[in-house]
Amino acid sequence: MSGWGKADDKTSAGSIALATTGAVTGNSTAFTTAAAVGDILTANSIDFRITAIASNTACTVVNADTAGAAIAAIGAGENYTLSEKPSGMIAANSVTGFTSETVFGVDENEMAANKAVGAGHAGWVHVRTNGTRKISETLVALSKNGITGDAEDTEFEDFLLSITTQPADSTKAAGQAETFTVVAASTGTGGTITFQWQLQTGGTGSFGNISNGGVYSTATTATLNISNNNGLTTNKYRCVVSKTGADDVTSDAATLTTS
Repeated sequence: MSGWGKADDKTSAGSIALATTGAVTGNSTAFTTAAAVGDILTANSIDFRITAIASNTACTVVNADTAGAAIAAIGAGENYTLSEKPSGMIAANSVTGFTSETVFGVDENEMAANKAVGAGHAGWVHVRTNGTRKISETLVALSKNGITGDAEDTEFEDFLLSITTQPADSTKAAGQAETFTVVAASTGTGGTITFQWQLQTGGTGSFGNISNGGVYSTATTATLNISNNNGLTTNKYRCVVSKTGADDVTSDAATLTTS
């Protein structure tokens, strides 16, 4: 494992069992290719540090928070996660009264997209949570390219999407063509914004994705084209905007009315 790692969260396929000796037995795991000595393996909400890897299905761990702490056995089939978080940071700066605390590797894109979380610099960031309250602090500040290629975190998305122009209601005579348009923006550079228009028939019930065909075209672009509005009055249309590394955002629904 590198000093601070290039990826905080890593692939964790399969499931495990853990013996009191620290021996981990994997089922469909890939420890040799996905993990490294020094990585953190988390199972049953407990952090363990990997001290040896024998094969893709066998490794050895110790408690990452308390040196020499006894290990409770975990039965087969337990889900787990892997990360390159520095082991010394797992319990660093712990404060009582918080329901959870985690260390994240955060790059500059993620910092720009998550200003509300409050950390002031890219690097290794400690986040404590108590209800809706969050406290963040930068444990190790890194340069612009100090952390790159990191997997998606639960706390720090790579990008922040927003809708700057909502689709507008339309009222036209029957038999006319229609268009609905959404304008979206992304905080954080890189990646591609994608669009998926959805329909609520008659303005009631659930929304479903629109496929190109019939009167509909360009259903996966920023503008939905409808060649003829006959029979579509009171339908509602909205757009789901997506980007890998960001939470989806959904536009307001626009109503089509024929007169």
